[in-house]
Amino acid sequence: MEQVKSVDMDRQMIAIKQVGYDNGDFIMLCEELDAFLNVAIGGESKREKYKKFNHLDTMDVVLIAYDKENPVGCAALRKYSTEKIEVKRVFVREEYRGQNVGGQLLEQLILQAEKMGYSRMILETGAFLAASVRLYQRCGFEQIENYGAYKDMPESLCMGRKIGKEVKPHGLTSCFQS
Repeated sequence: MEQVKSVDMDRQMIAIKQVGYDNGDFIMLCEELDAFLNVAIGGESKREKYKKFNHLDTMDVVLIAYDKENPVGCAALRKYSTEKIEVKRVFVREEYRGQNVGGQLLEQLILQAEKMGYSRMILETGAFLAASVRLYQRCGFEQIENYGAYKDMPESLCMGRKIGKEVKPHGLTSCFQS
């Protein structure tokens, strides 16, 4: 497990580590994310069409945020095209929300995507996930036309941002705000 970054947040140390898609903590956090979305959207049956887009074994980069040994959040990247990489499975446990754990995870995803040579990041979320949308906007994402499999899903909200050395200002400092 590669430690990517440690952040001291009000006397608690949050460490972000890169792991494999088959990591038990990642699987557990994704199950919690699915349960959260089932409640938020009004039942698992309403999410059925999205399941095929979230197979964990398709993730190229997986990050987990830890408070000591306790996994508190996750985020992943999946190649979409030669220029674009997709943000997937961003989740922070309820008791850690509002502490910018999600911002720290997104910052590291942006840095990883830049290192990998991508020029654009894209993602799909739902407008009903207002806190997530605000986080993505703080990190430089803007609404884009629904892409790929989400094109004909009006309940989907797609977002994107440019990344790379030529993008100025870098835009990461805004990810640090709560």
